[in-house]
Amino acid sequence: MAWSLSASRFTPRAGSPTTAQKDEKAHQQAEYVRDLWLIIASIIVFLALVRVGRLLISTLFRSSPPEKTGKTEKFSLESIEPTQTRRASWRRLPAAVASAFRIVAFRCIITIGPGAVASVAELTFVLGYIVVMFVVLFINTDGLEEFYFEDRAAHLASCQLPLIVALAGKNNIISFFTGIGHEKLNVLHRAAARTCLIFLWIHAICRASAGLPEKFDFSNGWMRWGATGLTAFTLATIMSVRPVRNMFFEFFLVSHVFLVGVFMIGGYLHAREPGFGHYIWPALVVWAFDRVLRSARLLWNNSGRFGKDKECATANVELVSSDTIRLTLRRKLNWTPGQHAYVILPTVSDLPTEAHPFTIASIPKALDGTEGPEEKDVVFLIRGRSGFTGRLRDHATQNGVCSVPAFVDGPYGCPPDLTKYTTCILIAGGSGVSYTLPLLLNLVHKARANRSQVRRVVFVWAIRDADHLKWISKLLTQALDAAQSTPLVVEPTIYITGPMPPTPIPELSKTGSSEYTDGSRTPTSSDPEKEEKMSLPSYSALKITNGRPSTRRILQEEISVSSGPVSVDVAGPSSLSQSVARVLASRLTSPAEVLRGSPSVTLHVETFGMTR
Repeated sequence: MAWSLSASRFTPRAGSPTTAQKDEKAHQQAEYVRDLWLIIASIIVFLALVRVGRLLISTLFRSSPPEKTGKTEKFSLESIEPTQTRRASWRRLPAAVASAFRIVAFRCIITIGPGAVASVAELTFVLGYIVVMFVVLFINTDGLEEFYFEDRAAHLASCQLPLIVALAGKNNIISFFTGIGHEKLNVLHRAAARTCLIFLWIHAICRASAGLPEKFDFSNGWMRWGATGLTAFTLATIMSVRPVRNMFFEFFLVSHVFLVGVFMIGGYLHAREPGFGHYIWPALVVWAFDRVLRSARLLWNNSGRFGKDKECATANVELVSSDTIRLTLRRKLNWTPGQHAYVILPTVSDLPTEAHPFTIASIPKALDGTEGPEEKDVVFLIRGRSGFTGRLRDHATQNGVCSVPAFVDGPYGCPPDLTKYTTCILIAGGSGVSYTLPLLLNLVHKARANRSQVRRVVFVWAIRDADHLKWISKLLTQALDAAQSTPLVVEPTIYITGPMPPTPIPELSKTGSSEYTDGSRTPTSSDPEKEEKMSLPSYSALKITNGRPSTRRILQEEISVSSGPVSVDVAGPSSLSQSVARVLASRLTSPAEVLRGSPSVTLHVETFGMTR
């Protein structure tokens, strides 16, 4: 990717370029565009090969689940013996290296702005992309001579548009090959788009500063289209900056589509004149492909499979606490637990086509290990805040349990397969339980179907108010019931960070008792009838505790006794995921500990964007 330019250089301000210099410039532009795409394609191929390699290793070295016997053997925390030998073994060197890589790449969190953080792996991809772009822009430019990079900037920016659009698409070939969900590719989409904008402004400023009418003449339609497209792109980028996007999210959604559409059309009409429209139209094809596929999936998911059931286009809305709605759709839909989908509620949204992503809080299979009915309950737990979710909360408050027209687009996302681990630690804060609860339900389903190696699940949920237990009370009780006949140990602990209620919480069950602690207090009741209504389920594993969870203590206890690989899955506030990442970046999972027999630990964090 290096060219040796001729010794006699041309200074644009001193005269007109020769034909040879123009040809050399055109040759450079074409070569550097090609090389940039070769670099990007190589990275995508590398990530695809890594994914294939991991799948092959997981398949070839996967242990068989324990055979079913007439006797169900439970493994409690006390019955599991620590497996650490405390003596280093070089046979564990690959696992130690993998642990070191995970710590450095994914668990070292760096603040990148107000309320925004990123891992080293995320920053490496983003900064690597930006550095490569600028190196390709300024290499072989005769001491940064504008003549050589003013148009090259436009070429490099325009040729990246298909990539930028693909990174934003819900259905894209990058996710297909690499297994990285579109929500995690979004940070690279933003970085690439902003780099593209900078390059386009370099192109425009260099053209304007040249002072030559033929280079910056607005009497030409293609110049006016270029200025229009650049203005629209600039406004779209300003609206996408995190503080602005969060403050005016719904306006951002609408304006982003409109402004990017204006930019793409204006950019194509501007680039077509000099013969470079082929940089722009592939991006329009990528965008159209995503939209057509989403529209087809939307029709398929909500058509009732050409039946006559009216439920295929409606959803039940129920206010389960003062600020939370349970939205239930009955659909012939399959998804992987942990995936999310886009919900469209025309009578609630400002715009009929407005779609919002939410994690699916249910599973498509039955807890008893069977496939279940063909029509599934697609459940969403939605916190009512402002905008769309606030209007949905107000609608549920005013109308009670009701039905609304609803459409679902999805599922999307690439959640992890937890069945290959020995211990699974699920940690959620608030509405993050929408992600960890289906993982728990799926592990119970897999245990009943004898298709899981997991022996122990620790379910931790931190909530602000005891009233939030209504969100998952029924499903949690069913999961604990179903797990009793399997070797799987489920230990759920609920932390109430706000004031504890004066009496036990009635939402989980009407029979039995459970550990309920506020320090050392155990509530009692002398009224048998009242006690039956207010008591907790008869599972000694269920604990209701006042205060915040100590993630360090929980992780240390579970990792130290696990007899095999450990998965830690986190969803909720960014402070919670950062806290868990810091603990797992400490000595607890260090390469030295892995060499001495500590199990390997994998961290999964749910996020609709790699920056949190």
